Amino acid sequence: MEEILKKAHELGELIAKSKELIRCQEQEITFANDPDAQTAVSEYDKKSKALAEEMRQGGMTPEKLESFRSRMNENMKELTKNTTAKNYLEAKSAFNQLINQVNEIIGYHIRGEEESGGCSGNCSGCSGCH
Repeated sequence: MEEILKKAHELGELIAKSKELIRCQEQEITFANDPDAQTAVSEYDKKSKALAEEMRQGGMTPEKLESFRSRMNENMKELTKNTTAKNYLEAKSAFNQLINQVNEIIGYHIRGEEESGGCSGNCSGCSGCH
């Protein structure tokens, strides 16, 4: 067990030094200091929550699902017009991808099989639906 924990510490140190995490941290600071970016994200969140509530209230049809995806993509396009917000989301996504890849590799060695890809339903760091 001691060797496993030692390797976990080594992995943590490598991740802490990764360009993905460093860029994400830098962009997070820039984002936190940009009131326009904060407003853009706040507006995006409000619109997303309203759309999600609308979808929960009505019966799901293929047409409604397509409309939902289209409107969410439009909301994301509006959000990413703000360069600071866009850069932060891209950096966060790149870091999340790194962590997901690490988890998949560890999982592969534990289970002996790879995870099947696809949408997890968690949209954090997502660049939009297909």
